[in-house]
Amino acid sequence: MSKQAKLKGVIIGVGKAVNSGAKGGGHQIGYMHGKALKAHNTIQLVAGADISAENLKAFQDKFEVPGGYTDYREMLAKEKPDVVAICTYMGLHRQMIEDSIAAGVKMICCEKPFVNSIADIRAIEKLAEDNHVKIVIAHIRRYFKVFQKARDIFQSGIMGKPYACIAGIDGWDLSEWGGHWIDMFRFFNNDIPVRHVFGQVRTRDLRGYGHAMEDHAIAYFEFENGCRGILDGGRQMSDGLMTLIGSEGMMKIHNENSMEWMTPKGRETYSHEWIENGLDPYAVAWDRMYTDLVEWHKGGAMPILGLPTTAKSCETTLAAYLSAVRTDRVDIPAHSDSLEFPVEILARRQKEKA
Repeated sequence: MSKQAKLKGVIIGVGKAVNSGAKGGGHQIGYMHGKALKAHNTIQLVAGADISAENLKAFQDKFEVPGGYTDYREMLAKEKPDVVAICTYMGLHRQMIEDSIAAGVKMICCEKPFVNSIADIRAIEKLAEDNHVKIVIAHIRRYFKVFQKARDIFQSGIMGKPYACIAGIDGWDLSEWGGHWIDMFRFFNNDIPVRHVFGQVRTRDLRGYGHAMEDHAIAYFEFENGCRGILDGGRQMSDGLMTLIGSEGMMKIHNENSMEWMTPKGRETYSHEWIENGLDPYAVAWDRMYTDLVEWHKGGAMPILGLPTTAKSCETTLAAYLSAVRTDRVDIPAHSDSLEFPVEILARRQKEKA
């Protein structure tokens, strides 16, 4: 395909040139999208926007991007992009999605965590449907071979009936990092509906990514097949990434390219080289995400990262926080008119008690 025939892609929130890796921000996610779009066969990266002129220049130099804007609305108006990647903090996402759709954009990739509230989810779902806009949320681990293998085995019956998906994360939260594992638990259960969610949250003074963050939180939820999801957002629960339990076996996912499972028939393992054919799983996943988005827009099947699927991962996370706010179970689909991030409510309550 010629360069002129490519779709025009832009990024909102290019981020810092240096990846701090610190909790609270600075993970260079805009650079991940930049690398993917720059290498994509059908999309041309034409511009980026960031409120920091310094960050913007570094990004433009790195990826040889001609367009640079400190106002993303100006970029949308002048560039008239086909594809928009939203790489900013969660609290900004809804407005940026609305502005992109108003500018005529038909394909949007939004970073996770997705949005602040259940009300935001419902509004974006309706807006996307009414305007025939395709939105994917960047839960790219769904493309990783080890997680696809785990899902296939968990659902095959060789471990018996699915009982539980369990994980813990040291020093993180349910939304930023925990959202990955909540999405994986749904993936392992073939995205069948979650019935209800319980959550408990401890907040103090921690803030990051533009919002209040918990010091420690736990989510417990049940799928329609009876399988439970248990995520300790603050403490590692076992060696490796997560444990899947069936009525006749158990699986340990050690890392993002190896796992083992045990049944009455014995122990089996699966692993693969991290770099295959010169590509790591992240490079493959980022490319697949954008390829699937474009094919969906052209009339293909909804991809595994499509909004109707992955928005439910955001809903499950928010339901855990709402459960802590309400001190009650939250049934799914969840209902709330509040636009405020639930952890902000919990943090404010804590200050009022102090």
